[in-house]
Amino acid sequence: MSVPSALYQALFAPRLLARHLKQKAGLRSGQPKLFFIGFNKTGTKTLHNFFRDNGYLSVHSSSYMAQRLGLPPIAKLIQQNHDRGLPLLTGLDHYDVYSDMIHLTESELIEANGMFREFDAQNPGAYFVFNDRPVEKWIRSRLSHEGGPRGSFVGRYAKAEGLSVDETPERWRDHYARHKAEVLEYFAGNPRFMVFNIETDDPALLARLLAKDFALDPWKWSHHGSAAMRFRDGSLT
Repeated sequence: MSVPSALYQALFAPRLLARHLKQKAGLRSGQPKLFFIGFNKTGTKTLHNFFRDNGYLSVHSSSYMAQRLGLPPIAKLIQQNHDRGLPLLTGLDHYDVYSDMIHLTESELIEANGMFREFDAQNPGAYFVFNDRPVEKWIRSRLSHEGGPRGSFVGRYAKAEGLSVDETPERWRDHYARHKAEVLEYFAGNPRFMVFNIETDDPALLARLLAKDFALDPWKWSHHGSAAMRFRDGSLT
């Protein structure tokens, strides 16, 4: 069973704050980082809750502690760090697990999962997982996110990229294929990397990959962000 959000905040906010203060002082946690470098709408909320429920400090898109500290959403902060020549996780180093690294407005699109090479170079010993799903289901999920094309995810994406709504799915299709190919080429043979199909793979596979550094109970896995019917219909978040 997932830890309710309010209880999670009560249990983990002190740890997040302590980690943040240590990071500000130049100290790093000994816990290796884990980056999920697939896109949003590929089970990121499910993954976030799985690690959170196993006791790890996970950040997903915007975060409770970032909001409390007055920080921007994680993808925007990562981009700002990059632009300033800072380590990408400056202000975020207190977390263990990172996912859903997207920031989208009508004028700005940041998909920080594309910075996987920099994450790898700056975080020795980190693990990387490409959270995968059938591309056409992913596209349908993005198209239906926030209720359809008017004022929605796809509408904001199209405006940010200078596309029509009708042109956007093909852009997503190309981006997914290119990003996945680059990830697979870069991490080929890396024992700290895996592709995880969010719809078909057993969470025990994640537990096995991470066993040296993460103690995970696969029984804490459950789908979040959508009801069972939405999951069956291909709308997993």
